Amino acid sequence: MKRNSVSRGLIGALGTGLLLAAAGCSSDQKPAALGAPAAAGSSATSSAAASPSSSTATSSAASPSSSSSSSSSSAAPSSSAAAPAPTTIATSEGGWTYKATVPGDTDAAAAMAAFQKYREITFQMSAKPDYSTDLTNYADGNVLTLANNFIDLLKRKNSVMVGTSLETVTSTKLDMAASPLPLMTIGECKDASKYRQVYTYGPDKGGLATTTIDHPYPVTFTVHKSGDGKWRVTSVHSESDKTC
Repeated sequence: MKRNSVSRGLIGALGTGLLLAAAGCSSDQKPAALGAPAAAGSSATSSAAASPSSSTATSSAASPSSSSSSSSSSAAPSSSAAAPAPTTIATSEGGWTYKATVPGDTDAAAAMAAFQKYREITFQMSAKPDYSTDLTNYADGNVLTLANNFIDLLKRKNSVMVGTSLETVTSTKLDMAASPLPLMTIGECKDASKYRQVYTYGPDKGGLATTTIDHPYPVTFTVHKSGDGKWRVTSVHSESDKTC
């Protein structure tokens, strides 16, 4: 395999290269123990289903106005807490810009928080370049391996990633019943047209170490809830032949 092909493939592990699928869960992980969800409004239903007392029935029969008032009261819809509203996030640091709308669901929010941290850490790693011991909290499987392999390649080639990268989350899908682990699929549009791998040493210092993708393109990630309860990015599929 040519070195340039290897370089572009590993860049894909960070969401900036050619087609790449980093699959699966860590072999030593076990599915998270998921409790059965509580039925919505179960306490209110229980209260509403309670049999009326005999004194209440007697009073209703004796007084039409009382009966009308009681019926009106029981017909009124019970109050319930509104679902948490989505949150819009826009952050920019050191050349990396991230935008997303996070669902109000607790699990979805946790999955997306882990995903955002994974993207932030991998960008910082490639800008040094250096490894991060914190990455294991947000990525596993081939995604973790490929991220570290990319740092190996940058070091061997005396190169670094420079410039700016814009990532915008375009879709999210949460599946808490997925097997073997709860899963969230995240789609994003990535603009890495100004994010480049350049040599930092030698006769080619300052020159491009590999070609640059000059258009925004879609990337799909999966994030799973690991056996320890943490959400981690477990696969990435980059489609640099498409635009978004």
